[in-house]
Amino acid sequence: MLTSDNLIATIDAQRTENGFRTLSETIELAARGNTILDPFSTLISVHAKIEQNNTFYPGIVIRADGPETVVIGNENTFYTQTYLEACGGTITIGSNNQFGPEGGVNVKANIANSVIQIGDHGRYLGGVTILGTSTLGNGAQILGNITFESTTLASGGSFTEQDPDLRAAVVKGRGLIRNQNIQQGHVAVLGEASTALNILPQSHFHPKKT
Repeated sequence: MLTSDNLIATIDAQRTENGFRTLSETIELAARGNTILDPFSTLISVHAKIEQNNTFYPGIVIRADGPETVVIGNENTFYTQTYLEACGGTITIGSNNQFGPEGGVNVKANIANSVIQIGDHGRYLGGVTILGTSTLGNGAQILGNITFESTTLASGGSFTEQDPDLRAAVVKGRGLIRNQNIQQGHVAVLGEASTALNILPQSHFHPKKT
């Protein structure tokens, strides 16, 4: 007869075999102020280093193949369908970032020696996939169904910055961006009639207030 204790033991055994925290180890993250809204559907690697006051919605997966190959700072929000994988590479995430909710977010450092660095106060939503060796500076945004590979977004103000020229770099639209370096105050637009990457000042979309 299956009892609640047997059920938990079975779940924990499968998690341990696959390198994830047990249910109790997942819930223990709350001692650092983290919110785990549904520990049963949240899979977090035993190797992931997680700081304080992060929020994890149901259906989150964080995989890592070595100690601290995933490092997460403070006060980030991970919405449903966020998937982080550091198998061969490393993922470092700062603080106060938003992952989702629309379309899910995949961050995969799954090529040998790949390094993905995400700063603070960023927004990533709409079906984003981040690959390769990529740097997303403070305040960066990726908005849309975009595959972002081995590209850099320069740091700057977040989306709340009043002067668009001072905001961090942005990518939006739909498609692939690879091996690019987008500067502060600019937005790379994908998926328009031309297949060429279209880079415009952010003030083109958000005129400065006079």
